[in-house]
Amino acid sequence: MAEIFYNLFNSQAFWVVMAVWAFICIAWTERWKPVLERLGRLVIKPLIFKKDANPDNVPFYPRSFLEDSANGLRDTLKQPFTDLIRVVSGWFSNLANIIYSKDHPFRTLGYLLLLACFLFFVLADSIAVANTLVVLDLWSGTLPELLGRFDIAVFGGSLLALIIGMALVFEIRSNKSEFSQWSERDDRTKALALGVALLVTLLSLITLIAWALFRLIELGQLNSSPFLDGILNWVLFGLVPINSALAAAITFLEALRGLLVVVVLLGWIIIAVLYLVNYVVTILGSVVPFLFDILYRLVYIAIDISQWLISTPIQAVVWPFQKIGDVFTSSPPNVSGKK
Repeated sequence: MAEIFYNLFNSQAFWVVMAVWAFICIAWTERWKPVLERLGRLVIKPLIFKKDANPDNVPFYPRSFLEDSANGLRDTLKQPFTDLIRVVSGWFSNLANIIYSKDHPFRTLGYLLLLACFLFFVLADSIAVANTLVVLDLWSGTLPELLGRFDIAVFGGSLLALIIGMALVFEIRSNKSEFSQWSERDDRTKALALGVALLVTLLSLITLIAWALFRLIELGQLNSSPFLDGILNWVLFGLVPINSALAAAITFLEALRGLLVVVVLLGWIIIAVLYLVNYVVTILGSVVPFLFDILYRLVYIAIDISQWLISTPIQAVVWPFQKIGDVFTSSPPNVSGKK
């Protein structure tokens, strides 16, 4: 096949035929003027998303169908994400109304801080319980590295619990709490929580004193004794988990709202992702029909020009025979003068 094409392109007769072919195509203006007019009308047509005033003035170009398909595709791709964004935004707006108030703007921050403290108290309590089980020989396995950090448990059950206990005492006794909702709860609940907060504060001070004495014994600044060691072990291994559990209990309600704050923050991220996806889908719904329309026009132009180049010389050869046929098939002239 390659040899055939090579011989054809190197043949002088082939190029003579091509020259005659091109001359016929160019010289026969009645054939190429309609092609240029048709292609001109096709090229100047508006973008596919704009309404065409004359959609049917180019044959084999279904303008109305392409317009309806383009707008329908864009709306079909965009509508589900638009509806989903509206529904999801409504959900998280309702949640945001629970954890945010214009009258108390700092409560949202307080919920997050108390959620972090609650989680830390739970971790500290778990560490203290795990180490107590090891000391009592009730656990023979190896503790994970995090559960072996007894210093974290002491910090949570002493200093952090002291700070949270004192902060909640002020919040509970305040008529307008800024970082929690304690001022809006009933008196019985407030009285119970106030007692627990005071107890946590007292136990935290005892734990801090015991931890200071333990460090003095380790540094050799204080003499050790069985009685003092027993007291210190009871405080550190007994009061630390109790204190952490009590601190977690009084921060539980605000920690739940802090969890809602985290959910709302995640919801904003989800909504942002949905908006991004909706934007990308809208672009795709616009780009794909536009590119298809451009490709359709290019293919139409290529086919129209090709059929003109191929059919014009053939039509030139056939045209004389058509004229002869028209002469034989036409009616004879009326020479009698009668109607």
